[in-house]
Amino acid sequence: MADSDDNGWWPRWDMGRGMMDGWGWGGPMMGYGPDAMLDRIDGRLAYMKTELKITGAQTVAWDELAKVIHDTAETHNALMREMMKDVRSGDFLKQPLPERLTVQQTHMEARLEQIKAVRAAVDKLYALLDVDQKKTADEIVLPSMGMGMGRGMMRWN
Repeated sequence: MADSDDNGWWPRWDMGRGMMDGWGWGGPMMGYGPDAMLDRIDGRLAYMKTELKITGAQTVAWDELAKVIHDTAETHNALMREMMKDVRSGDFLKQPLPERLTVQQTHMEARLEQIKAVRAAVDKLYALLDVDQKKTADEIVLPSMGMGMGRGMMRWN
C-alpha cells in the first residue's frame, strides 16, 4: 500500500517517481516526457520518407502510414497522460486490484489496436517498395511510441 506522503507507483519497490515522471528510465521514452515524441514526430516522419526515397507512386500509401503513426502517437500519449495523472494523484492505487487490472488490460488492448493499424498501413506501403527501399525499411525504427525496433537496436554486446 502506498504511504500517504508518497503518490509514486509501488513506492516500496522503488518503482515510483523514477518510472512515471517523464515515463522513467525504463519507459518508452527513456526519461523524456510524454509529449517529447509528438514534438519530434513530424521531423522523424520526414526523415523516414527521405531515407526510404518515397516515389510519387508510393505517396498515397506513405501519407496513410504517416497519418496512422501520428494518430496512434497522439492516442497513446493521451492514454499515458491519463494513467500518469491517476498514478500521481494516488487514485490508481486506491482502486481494488481487479479494477487496476481492468485499466491495464484496457490500455493493452488499445495499444494492440494501434499496432494493428500501423501494421496494416506498413503492409500497404511495404508491398510498394523496391528491394533497396525494403532493406532500408527493415532498419527503421517507427516513431510511434516505441513501435518496432530496427535490427541494430537489439545488440546486447
